[in-house]
Amino acid sequence: MTSRRTVLRKSAAVAFGATALGAVASADPAEAQTMRQSPSSNSPRRDRFEAQQHAEIVGVLKSYERALAASDVTGVVRLYTDDAVLLPPGAPTAVGIDAVRATYTGIFQALRLDLTFEVAEVNIVSSEWAFLRSASTGTVTTLADGAQLASSNHELFVLHRIHGCWKLARYGFSSVLPTA
Repeated sequence: MTSRRTVLRKSAAVAFGATALGAVASADPAEAQTMRQSPSSNSPRRDRFEAQQHAEIVGVLKSYERALAASDVTGVVRLYTDDAVLLPPGAPTAVGIDAVRATYTGIFQALRLDLTFEVAEVNIVSSEWAFLRSASTGTVTTLADGAQLASSNHELFVLHRIHGCWKLARYGFSSVLPTA
């Protein structure tokens, strides 16, 4: 028989798989920003452009964190690309925007997420692609019975710039909590 804690842990894993992508509580440039630069990227204009791109990426993740906290399916989904892929451990991969929408709908019907994301690294690899590595902590509450479970993960996001806007294209995570 599956214990209540195991069920909550699996529910949290699914929630984080579709969620954590989490946004950003800390954006200290000294610790959070790692950008690949070409030898010709030393100009002030280039530096301003990269700083602006970094800020936009962090803004996407802050929007994501707020949408998660509000259980806002529409708000979360608008942050993803049409071909987005969620890779949650212990749950099916969600491929495409319709699968992403369905995943978040199910999550928000079952769970309340109270998560904080901290950026560990932003790496802008081209004018259209970037990676963000983060860590999240918080609680996941099961709506059916109010049970709460601590949550802590490492996340990796791949962002794609489409029509001048950074969007979440790929997301995977792993828990850092010990297994029961």
